[in-house]
Amino acid sequence: MTPGSSRTDCECTIDGVSAVNTSIPSGARQEDTGGPSWRRALVVIGVLVLITWGLSQYGRGGSGADPYVTTLGRIEVTARLVKGPDVFPDLGAYRYTYVVEYEVLDVHRQDPAGKYVLKPGDHIFVGHYKPRLPRSGIRDADWGDTPLGGKLECIVRGEVHRMAVDYELESLAPSGALDFCYPPSGNRFFAIWANPVAP
Repeated sequence: MTPGSSRTDCECTIDGVSAVNTSIPSGARQEDTGGPSWRRALVVIGVLVLITWGLSQYGRGGSGADPYVTTLGRIEVTARLVKGPDVFPDLGAYRYTYVVEYEVLDVHRQDPAGKYVLKPGDHIFVGHYKPRLPRSGIRDADWGDTPLGGKLECIVRGEVHRMAVDYELESLAPSGALDFCYPPSGNRFFAIWANPVAP
């Protein structure tokens, strides 16, 4: 003990067991455990950065942009799905492309050939290959080695998708297309890549 400090010891017996209660010397330094440490603050900041990055890359919380959607196909749009079935038909082993109707909200890349010049408000008809599956699981031997897919889990009417599309649908759909959209003439695109967009 240092001069000027005091210490209080108390010995008591509880149920025949002797215990000593030693208080901290009045001059001793105590570690502050009341608030968050700088290490804890760094961990929290790191976790928040990872969550934000994860949402922008994989979750519903971004524009849908990624290196695939911004480079594949001839045209890139953000569009709202306005017409399509509640449930896509289950045709067994038949791997079909189903055409649905979108309203264009934004055009990120126009057709370089100028065949289809799109603007917000236009309605386009887009074929999705294997529409019952998540976009990440649709590429197969019928399509080949080039990229096909996206981060879109489910094709749901009313949702907004960022898509890289190409034409002509008839030549791109691996196993033919189911097209019940009207009018039967006009634009018909094939979705090469499709990502969800935050509402």
